[in-house]
Amino acid sequence: MDSLTPRRMVTLGLMIGSFLGSMEATVVATAMPTIVGQLGGLSIYGWAFSIYVLASSAGIPVTGKLSDMFGRRIVYAWSMALFLIASLLCSLAPTMYWLIVFRGLQGLGAAGLLPLAIIMVGDMFTFTERARVQAIFSGVWGVSSIAGPLFGGFLVDKIGWPSVFYVNIPFGFLSAWLVWHYWVDQHELATGDPYIDYPGAIAVSASAIVLLMALIDIVSWHGALLLALACGLGYIAYRIEKTSPDPIIPLALFHWKLFSVAITHSLVIGWLLNGVTAYVPLFVQEVQKGTATEAGAALTPLLFSWVVSSAVCAKVMLKTGYRMPAIAGMGGVCAGGALLVLLHAGSPHLLVMASMLVMGCGLGFTVPAILIAVQSTVDRPRLGAATSMIQFSRSIGGSIGVGAMGALLNWEVGRTGFPTALQRTFWVAAGVTAIGMFVTLSAPAISAEEMSQRK
Repeated sequence: MDSLTPRRMVTLGLMIGSFLGSMEATVVATAMPTIVGQLGGLSIYGWAFSIYVLASSAGIPVTGKLSDMFGRRIVYAWSMALFLIASLLCSLAPTMYWLIVFRGLQGLGAAGLLPLAIIMVGDMFTFTERARVQAIFSGVWGVSSIAGPLFGGFLVDKIGWPSVFYVNIPFGFLSAWLVWHYWVDQHELATGDPYIDYPGAIAVSASAIVLLMALIDIVSWHGALLLALACGLGYIAYRIEKTSPDPIIPLALFHWKLFSVAITHSLVIGWLLNGVTAYVPLFVQEVQKGTATEAGAALTPLLFSWVVSSAVCAKVMLKTGYRMPAIAGMGGVCAGGALLVLLHAGSPHLLVMASMLVMGCGLGFTVPAILIAVQSTVDRPRLGAATSMIQFSRSIGGSIGVGAMGALLNWEVGRTGFPTALQRTFWVAAGVTAIGMFVTLSAPAISAEEMSQRK
């Protein structure tokens, strides 16, 4: 991998795969009214969204571990194959029930596309290069999430709803070919008849799926029952992983302070990101009576400032190590959260944009700093497991955040009215940023020289 050309080809392939996997979470939003009109199933159509998120989140720890054992290339290829086969099946679905099943399979495929891109970046690039490349991938994920509904609406209007799914196939083949042809695994792979922790994989995935299902409707009685079941399954998974000779989730990683900080940090960032992206556009449209375009545009400063500040973070980390930019970035996130608290119906739209700009700058520093610190210091055989657990924690945190803020909003609406209730959800977001600052301050100091020498 000394030549720049193979790295560029692999990076291009990973960017395409990441774009597809991320976009597929949102592209069906504008297609669903048409799909429901043709397939029926209005009462269950929400599961076409939820099942994709459930499956893709639950599969992250498993694919990360499998890539450590068998290599990134083969796991990426199988993940892309499953994603593309499921995409084709989705385009042919005869009923809403079958579409939901195929969307679940599609999510399992995406579970290997998004985290493996980050893991493989950690393999390919040095400490000095990694933050700049991570900034590019942040832009890919952000653009795909925003472009998904727009692109989906265009395809539905011009071609038909099945095109939302089968358009993935040519680009997916290109991504898989680039990665398969140019990638060379750089760590020692499993030999002979390797042990695969099937009980652990099943227990971890089942507990994650049930937990995410509980968080979808946490305030209801069945949500509470699912949460209790998730805790029980989580305990079973813990017991299995504790005694497994080669666990899907290496529990020893949690004895490492930096990793524990990174997991908690990711939970906070996931909570904040999903909460902000769900409720800031709602505030603009329903409280400030802005248009749908203005509501979508409110998040644009967060995206672009994140990308730009990530590139700056790369240069800062070379001189200071990761801790200073991580803390400074979390300070920016806290400042953005404080600006959100100031919002009310009469606030200028510029204040919304400013809060997103400041928060995006902070995220562009703190998120890659923590991730790159872990990737630069973890043993290479456990790079996949460590990176995928960080991504998994962010997914869980995002689900918790949306569920908790949604529950508070529903609780407060009847008592205070919608504008005040929505404003109080921003108080929750601000409180979460304060927790994130406390966690980040506890991160151990590692110099730039030590980080560059460890890998």
